[in-house]
Amino acid sequence: MKTMKSLFSAILIAACATAASAQQPAPPQSQSYEFIIAKLAAEDGRYDEALSLLDRIIEKEKDNPVLLYERAMILIDASRPDRAEAELRHVTEVKPDFYEAQRVLGRLLLDRSNGDRARVDEALKHLQAAFKLNGDDLATGVTISQLLVSLGRVADAERVLAQLLERAPDQRAINYNYAQVLTKLGRGDQSQKYLERAVELDATFTPAVIQLIDIYQKQEAWQKAAELLAPLISDDPMNLDLQRQQAYFYLRGGESEKARAAFKTLVASDPKDARSQFYLAEALSDLEQNEEAEKIYRSLLEKSPDDPEYLASFAMSQLAQKKYAEATKTFNTLLAGKDLPDNLETLAKTQLAAIALQQGRYGEAIAAARPVFIFRDKPNSQAIGIALDAMRKEKKYAEAIVLLQPLVDRYASDPYVNARYIEMMVRAGDRERAAEAAKTQLKFGTKNAIAAAEAYVQAGQFAPALALLEPETARKPDDVELAFELGSLYERSGDTARAEKIFTSILDKHPDHAATLNYLGYMWAESGINLDRAAEMLTKAVSQEPRNGAYIDSLGWVYFRQGKLDLAEKYLLDATHLLPRDATVQEHLGDVFVKRGDLMRALTTYRHALALEPAQKDEAQIKSKIAELERQTQVTQRQR
Repeated sequence: MKTMKSLFSAILIAACATAASAQQPAPPQSQSYEFIIAKLAAEDGRYDEALSLLDRIIEKEKDNPVLLYERAMILIDASRPDRAEAELRHVTEVKPDFYEAQRVLGRLLLDRSNGDRARVDEALKHLQAAFKLNGDDLATGVTISQLLVSLGRVADAERVLAQLLERAPDQRAINYNYAQVLTKLGRGDQSQKYLERAVELDATFTPAVIQLIDIYQKQEAWQKAAELLAPLISDDPMNLDLQRQQAYFYLRGGESEKARAAFKTLVASDPKDARSQFYLAEALSDLEQNEEAEKIYRSLLEKSPDDPEYLASFAMSQLAQKKYAEATKTFNTLLAGKDLPDNLETLAKTQLAAIALQQGRYGEAIAAARPVFIFRDKPNSQAIGIALDAMRKEKKYAEAIVLLQPLVDRYASDPYVNARYIEMMVRAGDRERAAEAAKTQLKFGTKNAIAAAEAYVQAGQFAPALALLEPETARKPDDVELAFELGSLYERSGDTARAEKIFTSILDKHPDHAATLNYLGYMWAESGINLDRAAEMLTKAVSQEPRNGAYIDSLGWVYFRQGKLDLAEKYLLDATHLLPRDATVQEHLGDVFVKRGDLMRALTTYRHALALEPAQKDEAQIKSKIAELERQTQVTQRQR
């Protein structure tokens, strides 16, 4: 019998080792055999027998907290919560640092609270006591944070979760809950990294994925949003809604090829899915596959001739093809519809003004744009720009100033409106007022300062732009955006040495600044110098922003300068897909084809570039290249 008792004692000590390590009182050393028998009876569901045995033991050790705690646990298992609660209260009074007793009493009170505030507060007090005794109890910490949030004590919840994150930074639930609390505290901008961490730990953690997608949509980070959905789609390949949402993100993110492929698959799966057909038409239009897109638009409009989204999208497709008469008709049909959303009404009126501008009807363009200068109490920059473009064409700068004055009065800190005001005063010769307005814009921060400097550039005045930014940059030496703009101004004004000095100084402090890597890399490529270093810099920029068509064009161009024609063609073709209406990218690709000896393909590409209405100096250059290729082609044909 002595051996059996020793064995039971060993089992008891081993079973309680975890409790002892959590700073619980040591188990009773006397009456160990009877204690084990009571525990075994409880495990078999013989609760009355177990309680009777424990009662006899407790008679001899009335204040032993472990025995009292064990009796409370058996009472809970026996569905006698009133007695269990009373027992646990006694234990926590006798032994306040008994972690398990505090934790279990807190959970029991919470489970029995039925929403009663006093009971919840009491439960919270015991759970907090338990967590203070054992900060590694993550589950209790999370429960406390959730209770604090429900009680409106969000700041206290944030402190608890911050403590939990220090102990367990790789727990998805803690990262997610911390993000929720930050959002409630009005610090939603800080929540993103914790949601991203939660998703990194579990790519199919749907609550975090949904909230993170919402953030990415607001940031227009469409590619990131699309990537988030991939694991969910992999887990549920029959969920067409997820696939449609991902395809939509591809479309909005400029990945028209992926969007087209995805929507074609969706339409094949459900030919009645009008929404996917509509987005497929938009993807095809973006890819300039206009004939196929038009068939879909017309099919959709046959079934729903008054659908405002179909009409607006179809009209924009027609406008992109310069089918001005057809686009005008479609926009007017849209405006004639009932209950037209205000955003589509403004879109239609703005685009009708744009068509009038393109057709040289300047007075009509101004008249059409004026009523939509403001949309939802914000300046409509496209409509304002259309009216000002028309006035530039007719050199009506004084009238433009009058036109802008009410907008300047209403939106004194708007960078676009005030930059155009400065530009028109410069064009009108009122340089003193322009300078005063530009200095006023400096008070509103970096964005306004840059816009004011660019206003001078638009008017062909680099000297005052530099005079504006040089002291501002000296005053804010750590403002990377200002420094970058100043470098850009030097380069465009022809002072490449000073531009290079500024760009290299930016990279000394910020070696990963993608915009500077791209600008300086392209500068060197254009000059045919430092080509290896330029290639490294541009590769780095593209790795940071792999969907940035301008960066990809720059990388393709430096490969062209290095004579690496295969790489040049690859990257420049990618750039044309990302920037299908950029004349410079098309011209660069045409240069590659010339170098390869593919003159007919080069000629087609140059003509496409010319149709995209490049800047005046680029237009003359492209025309010269076309003329030279046509001459060479004629010579070749005569020789045959």
